[in-house]
Amino acid sequence: IKQLIYLTDFLLRYNFNNLSLDDEKDDKSQEGVNKASKSGLIYGDYLQLNKILNAQELQSEKKGNKIHDEHLFIVTHQAYELWFKQILWEMDSVRVIFQNGHVRDERNMLKVITRMNRISMILKLLVEQFSILETMTALDFFDFRYYLSPASGFQSLQFRLLENKIGVPQSLRVPYNRRHYRDNFKGEEYELLLKSEQEPTLLQLVEAWLERTPGLEAEGFDFWGKFEVNVLKGLEEEFALVQ
Repeated sequence: IKQLIYLTDFLLRYNFNNLSLDDEKDDKSQEGVNKASKSGLIYGDYLQLNKILNAQELQSEKKGNKIHDEHLFIVTHQAYELWFKQILWEMDSVRVIFQNGHVRDERNMLKVITRMNRISMILKLLVEQFSILETMTALDFFDFRYYLSPASGFQSLQFRLLENKIGVPQSLRVPYNRRHYRDNFKGEEYELLLKSEQEPTLLQLVEAWLERTPGLEAEGFDFWGKFEVNVLKGLEEEFALVQ
């Protein structure tokens, strides 16, 4: 311990002895303009952090019995909902490209591929987020689960919209409380779900696009025939160049 104290004291003395006013004058790293003082848009305002960071209301705390892990539970699920929103944002843009026929322009295919890949990456991240929830044991969860009743993940509006817009058929839905999934929502949320059911799904739009692909025959795609024609054409062109 004494050696550690001596070493710390030595390092402190060394640093202070090597500091000079000249060094401070030459240090330009702190120069610049504090844009926050210019009354412009700042980080916290842009992201509306005041709303986001104050949106964690622990039900257990409201009932006078604050449970520590409820905070993790809320933050994790809020993160899920934010990512659901981003997925819907990307998916809607892709559906618009298909619906308007812009997908025929190959330049838009890069947008489609990029945005669908982004959705795929987000979904992988959402799966990984379960590992964070797993740091909370089942018993830890049951400490505050009572306060959440009757709330359930089945009531996630965005997840239901996501299912509809992707193209999940009604036959594959799991009933919640023996009721049609839409009956768990009211007002504007109910109308949004109904509208999403009536719109062309991503699956339908992709299928329609594939059906327009040149080369599709009634009895199947004549791949080998078209491949042979193009190979022979290429060989003839090369032979002509050699001649």
